[in-house]
Amino acid sequence: MVQVARQAGQGGQVGRAVLAWARIALFGAGAAFLGTVIARDGADGPFPWGLIASLLLVFLTAILARRSRGIAGVGASLVFSSALAWILALCPGAGGSILVPVASPAFTTFFSASAGYIWLFGMIAVQIVAALLPRKWFRAKK
Repeated sequence: MVQVARQAGQGGQVGRAVLAWARIALFGAGAAFLGTVIARDGADGPFPWGLIASLLLVFLTAILARRSRGIAGVGASLVFSSALAWILALCPGAGGSILVPVASPAFTTFFSASAGYIWLFGMIAVQIVAALLPRKWFRAKK
């Protein structure tokens, strides 16, 4: 009877672990999708609020992944979010349109011309920063 209870307890732990990893993958991909869509908002003006909000969203997702599963969680978040963002950036749609335009002569300001590059490389950078934060910040309080 005790062995059955132990096995049931281990099954619950495995289920929670799988759910945690699935949540990290889903949140990472979701942050990348939303970030890709809103990263260019405000880029033609003096304050690129969409780019800042996108990078903050990815950073917070990486922080949650770090709190849940440690450095491996940040790594998984980095893989899923970067993969989706780069796929969206490099694969044109059916009509030939792209979601992350870069280096067009139509862009007149620094942020309008560079928002795509800042988004794609900045999302990697903010997740590396989240991975390098001190471990003690993520320990559970006793």
